[in-house]
Amino acid sequence: MAKTPANRTQGINQADGGFQTDEGAIPVVVERVISFDDDSGAGIAGVFTMVPVPIPAGATILDIRVHGIALWNAGTSAALIVGDTADPNGFYDAVNLKATDLLAEEELNFADALEIGVYLTAQKRDAYRAAATNVTATVTLVGTAATTGETRIIVIYANPVDFTKTSTYVAT
Repeated sequence: MAKTPANRTQGINQADGGFQTDEGAIPVVVERVISFDDDSGAGIAGVFTMVPVPIPAGATILDIRVHGIALWNAGTSAALIVGDTADPNGFYDAVNLKATDLLAEEELNFADALEIGVYLTAQKRDAYRAAATNVTATVTLVGTAATTGETRIIVIYANPVDFTKTSTYVAT
């Protein structure tokens, strides 16, 4: 494979046009936005679903950053969950998008998140995925229709599919 001027090898992941440096894989960054007017929903009560982010087998999810762009103003509640195919609220659970948990211009991330799911605890980060999966997110609105609300979700993962073995074994 040819090297770019930045000393990167192109084509490590043919599906996503990924790059690899001499030190290893460069993380893949995928951004999604959920907005009150998606699919002409115009903020009506119901569930707004993010287009899933595919995570290949063998990848490690490095972070999922959730940015409050504009507060959701649904009548009763606006709750966000972020997870994967196996557990829809495994990363973040019941995040209040109306007022308390994620205000405009604030961020949730793995390092200092509120309302964490079972994948993120003080003792561990369940981020390696042996099998392919999808990162999913939904915003559930209850009450009168929302006229504002926007949340940006950024998924960052690494998929070291072509790495060099860095250890050896010698019998003693």
